[in-house]
Amino acid sequence: MIKFFRRIRQNLLKENKTGKYFKYAIGEIILVVIGILIALSINNWNEDRQATNLAKENYLNILTSLEQDSFTIKKTIERNIIGLEALRKIIPLEKNTELLELSEENLNKYFMDVGNTSRSFIPKSGVYNLLTSNNGFDLIKSDKIKSLLINLYDYQYKAYEDLDSQIDNKYHNQLGSIIREKMGIVVEFTPEPSLAQGTSPELLKKHYFELASESRDLYGMLSFNKNDLIQIEQSINELISLIRDEIKE
Repeated sequence: MIKFFRRIRQNLLKENKTGKYFKYAIGEIILVVIGILIALSINNWNEDRQATNLAKENYLNILTSLEQDSFTIKKTIERNIIGLEALRKIIPLEKNTELLELSEENLNKYFMDVGNTSRSFIPKSGVYNLLTSNNGFDLIKSDKIKSLLINLYDYQYKAYEDLDSQIDNKYHNQLGSIIREKMGIVVEFTPEPSLAQGTSPELLKKHYFELASESRDLYGMLSFNKNDLIQIEQSINELISLIRDEIKE
């Protein structure tokens, strides 16, 4: 093609058609510029298409992560509510006679419910951390989604983790310590935890006030923690809805 255009220019020069030569040269330049512009447009289109596909992939990955968190946090809230209801029975200043009259079987079930207070929500942050570390976050066009993701992962999750670690420490070193060492309860941790060794109504009567005192200390923190979880669940579900809408567009 280049040889073809060069031959035309040479023929025009040989025939002393200088005016036509210059017109032809200008036309050739214009054609070259148009060709470059078309090539750039195609390249930009390809880059935009790749960016769109990558953004959609990022949305799908973070959506999957959030959906898993939504399922987990729902279960954690349900278990925490069971635990709080169990603690509420033992925190009054006067002895709860209904607890003291429980059969051994029902008493052990009661302490399994109390054990739900130690259930933690462990968020999956791997996808978010990957997005923020490799500039994938920049491909997310929605400012609202970006803002909500930052608030969820960098504020809400971290605030929850701090409080949860305090509760975990308080439970295992105080209330849990009494349950294990003085009540003699041993839990077998399987997908659905069960008692390897239970306790007796006599031991409850003996250590009732200790259990009640530690339960009061834990109850307020757990209530606050449950409210945190509910707010996190709302944020997760809002993000899931927004991201699904974004993927459809």
